[in-house]
Amino acid sequence: MNPFDSYQTRSGERRLGDHLKLRPEGEGQYIFVAVAEDIGVRANMGRPGAAASPAAILESIAKLPLNAWTESLDLGWVWVDVADLQAASHAHTGPDSLPALRELVAEVDARVEAALQPLFAAGKTPILLGGGHNNAFPLLKAAAARQPMNALNLDPHPDCRAMEGRHSGNGFSYAHAGGFLDRYVVLGLSEHGCNEASWDMIRQTPGWTAITYESWAVRGEMDMAHARDLALKHVQHAPFGVEVCADGILGCPSSAQSEFGWTWEQVAATVYQAGQSGQARYLHLAEVAVGLCPEEKRAAVARAAAWTALQFIRGCETPFQ
Repeated sequence: MNPFDSYQTRSGERRLGDHLKLRPEGEGQYIFVAVAEDIGVRANMGRPGAAASPAAILESIAKLPLNAWTESLDLGWVWVDVADLQAASHAHTGPDSLPALRELVAEVDARVEAALQPLFAAGKTPILLGGGHNNAFPLLKAAAARQPMNALNLDPHPDCRAMEGRHSGNGFSYAHAGGFLDRYVVLGLSEHGCNEASWDMIRQTPGWTAITYESWAVRGEMDMAHARDLALKHVQHAPFGVEVCADGILGCPSSAQSEFGWTWEQVAATVYQAGQSGQARYLHLAEVAVGLCPEEKRAAVARAAAWTALQFIRGCETPFQ
């Protein structure tokens, strides 16, 4: 499936869609990887809506102008086909549905990993547009072919719940148990959003740490810029993944939407600086739930995600000297 087949050229203008529509799947350095599912969110007892986001974000990317700031970027795309799994998941509802949904998430894992492995092997940089945060596991697994990865997760939740079957809340638990994740930092962990077992795992796992949202937003012990610097120093000595969960973005529709948190501009600054480190191997925009948006706000949310993805790419293109 070419997600740009429906893109309509605008007379008198060149836009990214004119370029991406003609690119074969997987060609390019920075690859937008679309995973249109919310099975992992529902398997974690969250609200669906993320499955609609990849197509909406790619549509927004297609409409961005080709100009002096974007023309040199070597962009491409991959569409991971999970439509049959997403459709099958709707047969499973209610409290007894979790085992079946978690089995489907394991199948999503396998397809995402298979799509990502050749990209990492070729030295490309995926930007995964989700979808649930469950996709952190196949991302880390595919990226860790040569050595375990580090990860920076901008998220009020650590997503290291029990290994009780795959879902959006335990991608980092599974990645660590599989030997794919080494150092891990949760930037913006909510002191009121982390269960006891997850907090124990963070404290007891060598190389794992967290910087809480309340430490800068409430108590003023530091500001977010300083917290970001600390988080990057924790992981950037080796290859790492950049994880962003929409649950922490102020007012962004997501499985656990909140009216407090950080702004899209602060997310963009974080991923830009991560890209500048020269060690970031991927960006994962997880749980943006365009499907939960009022119709009049969908385009704006998709544009924010698209803009953020481009800031990461620009950071990778302008590394620290």
